Amino acid sequence: MAHENYTQDELNALKGIFSLYDTDKTGSIPGTELESLLEKIGYTGTSKEDILVAAEGTESVSFANFLELLEKGQPQQPGEGPDPKVMEFLRILEEYRLKCEEEGDYLEAGRANEQLETLRKQEEKRQQKAVRARQIAERSDVQIAHNMQYADFNKAWDRYLDEYDKMAQMYIQQMTERHAVNLLDFQRTLQTQMAERPPKWSRELLEWRRRQHMLARQKNYAEAQRIKKIADKLEEKEKLGVEEDTATLFARKESKFRQQQQAELQALLKRIDARRKEHIKQRNLDSKRLMQRNRNVQAVLESKQAVESNRVFTEIRKHLTQSSFKAQIGEQTMSPPSSSHGRTTKRDMQQSFKQSERPELA
Repeated sequence: MAHENYTQDELNALKGIFSLYDTDKTGSIPGTELESLLEKIGYTGTSKEDILVAAEGTESVSFANFLELLEKGQPQQPGEGPDPKVMEFLRILEEYRLKCEEEGDYLEAGRANEQLETLRKQEEKRQQKAVRARQIAERSDVQIAHNMQYADFNKAWDRYLDEYDKMAQMYIQQMTERHAVNLLDFQRTLQTQMAERPPKWSRELLEWRRRQHMLARQKNYAEAQRIKKIADKLEEKEKLGVEEDTATLFARKESKFRQQQQAELQALLKRIDARRKEHIKQRNLDSKRLMQRNRNVQAVLESKQAVESNRVFTEIRKHLTQSSFKAQIGEQTMSPPSSSHGRTTKRDMQQSFKQSERPELA
């Protein structure tokens, strides 16, 4: 099964990214989203094209199908160990070279030696290529893990900032509603206070009223009536002035109250904006740290692989050289049999040599 090639953490990470494209939560994604998903997890070039060709015509892709498609994008790497067939041919070719040398056929020994060197180099390159391919796959796996980690990092921060913005909007709405209620209460209270406040009449009006009442007490009603008309007209004029002053005072106090509320709202908006900028700054800082840590991991891996390559390549050359040396020692210590039965003769080797001067490497 495809999932057997992944650890549980890798499966969880792949499942998390897969769910981002499964918007309707059906367990499958549209086939048109597959290319974007592959690029998300780091598949590019030939690997991506191989997977897209394998999935051509597919309308929807389940997570199990997705894992199977990923396997098709992972080319099988050649084995890192020596090829038994090549090693056997090297041994036979070395024996043939020694036999030609003993019999004085130096031209044939030279051809065999050239073939030996060519075959050794081919096998050495094949094994080195296998090691490099495995190391590239390791770096690719690490890069995919880093990409998924970075995607999860951004997803978590986006979700946190969205929640912060929603909370900020809730605070702003609550303050706006509270301000509206407080303003209404303030207006009612101010209106009541101003309505209950007695008017301040001018001394002239008060003097006219005093003369009016005095004439009325003296039963001089005609003159009292004339004075009353003058006082009433003056009172009406002063009443209009008091109303204008009251309205001006009301507007001034209301404006001051609104300004206090606006200042409170602006202070809240400033705190929200400052806090959000702090979050963004922290996000950028965390992002840089994460990317630097991932680069450090890649650098350490590449350093270890460089050391491993030097060690493994040296062992490969040593092993290929020792295989020929052992064949030479075996030829020298082995007493020649009385007949050609059970051993490779010079004629057989020449025939084999002519048929295949460069055997194919597995």
